[in-house]
Amino acid sequence: MKSLKTLFIAFILTVALAAGLSAAGLAPVQATAMAAGIVLFSTLLPKQEGVLGAYVGTAGSAASMSSGETGIQVITTERERAVLEHNKNRPEFKGRKLTPSFLRLETDILNTSGKLSFKTFIGDGTTVYPTERRLDRNDDFIATEMGFFLIKQDTANSKTNALLLSYPNITVFGAAAAADLKALYTSGKLRINVGREDKFVALDIARFLHIPETQQTAGTNYDETSEKSGFINLTPQLILQGNGTNEVEIDFTTYAGFAGGTSADVGFKHRAVLYFRGLLATGSQTR
Repeated sequence: MKSLKTLFIAFILTVALAAGLSAAGLAPVQATAMAAGIVLFSTLLPKQEGVLGAYVGTAGSAASMSSGETGIQVITTERERAVLEHNKNRPEFKGRKLTPSFLRLETDILNTSGKLSFKTFIGDGTTVYPTERRLDRNDDFIATEMGFFLIKQDTANSKTNALLLSYPNITVFGAAAAADLKALYTSGKLRINVGREDKFVALDIARFLHIPETQQTAGTNYDETSEKSGFINLTPQLILQGNGTNEVEIDFTTYAGFAGGTSADVGFKHRAVLYFRGLLATGSQTR
């Protein structure tokens, strides 16, 4: 029954397409043959949701993405699929497993420093917070989205339930600290160096600021939020290397009396969070 339905649809499409081609000036026989060919070709193509078409080139052609790599251009409505297709054929990722994943890097906000330094590797540094997710030395991470957030964590009780905040929330941080935490957004600049090469020299933190229309007003309610709040797309993508060096720092202008790192509640810490979304390339490889 399903086959008959498919054939009927193909017949209707062929007739309609042939009529259009005939009206465009083609002879009836040519129009019918061309229409049948187009319909037949389209039915043989594998159905992949989100993909509209593809082009495969050869190494050294205009479609190539890098030296010695077969060029692939995918026309897609899904950014994630395009990123996967682009990277799975790169020499450094060929044969390696690429899976959706994330990295979460954290550092304390101190009143005495205008620099926030983020460690990227497991075991790098004396303190790895339980809510962090760092990079294994055997893996690489292809970051396609990045977010910057503030949290107020109950460290005295070793809790891990602080919500990621995309702006200095007065209800959470208190008026004094929230006012000073604005300095991170108004003057903050992100620098990322991978393999001794600057990938971002001075990316403004202001672009991460997201103040929701409906804001938290008490401990019994929350900000309006979405999965995109506080995130930006990375174009070009950023690759953090497991067997290389990654330097991730934010510089911001501090001032006398800065109190963004001081919590009004004893036992709580104010932290900055860099959150990366993308593809994890597992397994070591030779560069």
